[in-house]
Amino acid sequence: MEITHQALLKMFETMVTIRKFELRAFAEVGQRSLRGAIHLSVGQEAVPTGICAHLTDDDYLASTHRGHGHCIAKGVEVQAMM
Repeated sequence: MEITHQALLKMFETMVTIRKFELRAFAEVGQRSLRGAIHLSVGQEAVPTGICAHLTDDDYLASTHRGHGHCIAKGVEVQAMM
């Protein structure tokens, strides 16, 4: 299977978005703007990105306690998550 340059760029953008979200969420918890436990997946951004790149809009995805990246890679609006 060959992946186009455009698809690779989209995957890179998704990984960067996931990383930025995770770091922002960590900062917000540290400032107590967000309350509760947070389970980060920093360094694992390629996993949800690669999985979701091969899913359709109709496919379901189930995550465990590190699901932020899966939601972002599946197309959930980041602002709605924060």
